Amino acid sequence: MIQTLINGGPFMMILLILLSAILFISVKNLKEPFYTNSIILLGILTAFFGIFSTWIGMNSAFESMNGLVNIAPSILLNGVKTALITTFTGGGILLISTAIWVYFIKKHNLLVV
Repeated sequence: MIQTLINGGPFMMILLILLSAILFISVKNLKEPFYTNSIILLGILTAFFGIFSTWIGMNSAFESMNGLVNIAPSILLNGVKTALITTFTGGGILLISTAIWVYFIKKHNLLVV
């Protein structure tokens, strides 16, 4: 599991920093409301950043393949798998942040209709 996260590349560190910010805000929300809506905003930011970093990784991989004639499918699929790690991590963090946000909205009765 840790090795998979390390294979995500340098963009994975930014996703983990955003996750730690979500957890910090969540801990501050345990007693009283503290920037509750920023939990969901940071979650959305991680999902977008995961998709963006996958696009950067796939674009650079396909750019470098221009000069190659024969490439092994296993090498290509390993590169695609590594590039998609950030997308799945960003989506997972978005799901976690959404659940935390809904919990605190209901706990502090912040939802105004």
